[in-house]
Amino acid sequence: MIAVATLASNTDQGMRQVAMDIRHVGELLFTTAAEGLVVVDREGTILLHNPRLNEMFGHTGEELKGRPIEDLLPDAARAHHVHHRANYAEHPVPRSMGMGMDLWGQRKDGSIFPVEVSLNHFNVKGRMYVMGLITDVTLRHEAEQALHRSKQDLEERVEQRTAELREAEKSVRAALEKERELHQLKSRFVAMASHEFRTPLSTIMGSVDLIGRYATGDEKVDKHVKRIRSKVRELTSMLNEFLSLERIEQGQTLVNPTSFDIIHHCIEQIEELRGLAKAGQSIDYDHSGEERTIGTDRQMLGHVITNLVTNAVKYSPENKPIYVAHDDPRRFATDHRAGPGHGYSHGGPAAPLRAVLPWWQCDDHTRDRSWPEHRETLP
Repeated sequence: MIAVATLASNTDQGMRQVAMDIRHVGELLFTTAAEGLVVVDREGTILLHNPRLNEMFGHTGEELKGRPIEDLLPDAARAHHVHHRANYAEHPVPRSMGMGMDLWGQRKDGSIFPVEVSLNHFNVKGRMYVMGLITDVTLRHEAEQALHRSKQDLEERVEQRTAELREAEKSVRAALEKERELHQLKSRFVAMASHEFRTPLSTIMGSVDLIGRYATGDEKVDKHVKRIRSKVRELTSMLNEFLSLERIEQGQTLVNPTSFDIIHHCIEQIEELRGLAKAGQSIDYDHSGEERTIGTDRQMLGHVITNLVTNAVKYSPENKPIYVAHDDPRRFATDHRAGPGHGYSHGGPAAPLRAVLPWWQCDDHTRDRSWPEHRETLP
């Protein structure tokens, strides 16, 4: 009987010791928690809090005990919180951390900082108590604010850049429209100039022919007649070039390829252009290849040859012979520096002729303004 009583006594002591240990562990958890812990009664009076709460709100010791929980809130939110606290006491439910609410705490010095609060309630001997876990989220709030500012800044930059691009687009469209108008004006001018110039040029050429016929034997008159004829031909050639380029730009040029003898065609063209030669200049032609039949647009080829020869005459000095040569019906070259068979490039792939040969301008700094070797490839 004594043994049974002793065993029961030891068991009770063990249970009490376990209970004391559990209570001690609970106290340690409460006091060493990394977050602020506070326990209030139904009226919101602070009954218990841990050291972390003092540290978070700038209080010391037990000065928060017995004070209303509203002392930890900003002044502007205290009156509203009393109403919210009363509603919670009537309908207490656990509330997890965050819950999408924007909450603020107020330190002892009056400064405010963002917090998250989770709530839970429990009853002891018929009385309800509420425990709150409070977390200082200042760093996270600052990071969110910085991210929000960055997002706003990025959106503003995007809007600004979009506005700039729209303005640039308007400017480009306006420039294109202006260029289109200028192109139309140029087209009308070229057409008008061609018509208006051809009539007086025809009249001048007819008058010059009559003068040359009635003043035969007069060397001075013949000299001037030849000069006038040469300049009229130059102007006519320029008008033809203007019209050809204009048609090409407008896509109105129709290629009419035919087969013909390139040698006969070149000789005919050169004979017509001999009158453009300067004093002492001669225009010589050479064909060194075996093939002499070409299939291309005869008129366009005539423009190319005329352009080559007129530029060679214009930019070559006096008393220098001009050589026109080709070893393939698709390749032409002009040069005043050497005779046939010299200064020309043989071989290599032929590139298609996409436009009438562009005018070549010699270098103004070249001392003798010599005409460099000039080539053109035909289709």
